[in-house]
Amino acid sequence: MPEPDRVELERVAQDLHDEATAENPEPGRLRQFATQLKDKLLEAGTTMAATMGVQMAEQALGALVQ
Repeated sequence: MPEPDRVELERVAQDLHDEATAENPEPGRLRQFATQLKDKLLEAGTTMAATMGVQMAEQALGALVQ
């Protein structure tokens, strides 16, 4: 993964983590960050780690809809 893409992926993951661990996480922001993370992982290619990350993001998004 090119360095700029890796840095952006890490930023989005950190944003998701920060919102998820906030005192009152907002479902809309969690959904936004999880979707961004999933999109970044899909752009990265189909490595095993990316595939697992996409699956985790999809599970998180599914949980937010409920």
